[in-house]
Amino acid sequence: MDKNFENQYFEFDSHDDHWWLKVRRLIIKDLLRAHFPSQNPKILDFGSSSGEFVQYLQKLGYDTVGCDVSEEAIKKGEQKGISNLTVLKNDRLDFSSESFDVVLALDVLEHVKDEAKAIKEIHRVLKKGGLFIVFVPAFPFLWGFQDEISYHYRRYTLPSLLRIINQSADFAIVRKSYFNTLLFPPIALVRLVHRIIKPKNQKSDLEINNNLLNNLFFRIFNFERKLLRRLSFPFGVSVLLVSRKK
Repeated sequence: MDKNFENQYFEFDSHDDHWWLKVRRLIIKDLLRAHFPSQNPKILDFGSSSGEFVQYLQKLGYDTVGCDVSEEAIKKGEQKGISNLTVLKNDRLDFSSESFDVVLALDVLEHVKDEAKAIKEIHRVLKKGGLFIVFVPAFPFLWGFQDEISYHYRRYTLPSLLRIINQSADFAIVRKSYFNTLLFPPIALVRLVHRIIKPKNQKSDLEINNNLLNNLFFRIFNFERKLLRRLSFPFGVSVLLVSRKK
């Protein structure tokens, strides 16, 4: 990740009022409550950055651990008093096999050069019957400046994500959908326009926001979240996949 954007992301992640961040967290909350209505699953947030989402889940009562390749990110989280964070080294998770009920990879696999190796490690630390919940950015034609400063290797389609999951480990697919669908047209338009007219001095897509837009986008995205509890969408800015270890 570009250093300037990484610092901006640390600041962004520490606030819970951004429309995308708020609804993204609520989607995970919905999924956990749907699949573990009366249990307290042990969760690993794979690629946790500084651990703000780990802390969010801990406050909800979930036994949650975070790991990330960035020592700086982990240190920032620990300095804020966030517990159960660890640095990922040598491409191997420092946990025993079958340690977790849920592993989250939220906008992480696109950062990993060899995502098949990462998926195999995630499969190893999951308990039998455990859930692997994945969010990734959708559609290669949406590739843009944000992908470059985030050091993404790829964007996915639902079929391409299913293919790499199925090729890497023995998972059964539980749920699959695109999401951030209602806001797909304006986001796609902005991405495509930015290919032609590159904005000056813009550091990231996070800057395209103000109080009015934040409130509007939250209402739209949160409405979609409620639909997502029962519906699957045929396109969107992101892909959601829930699979279970056989």
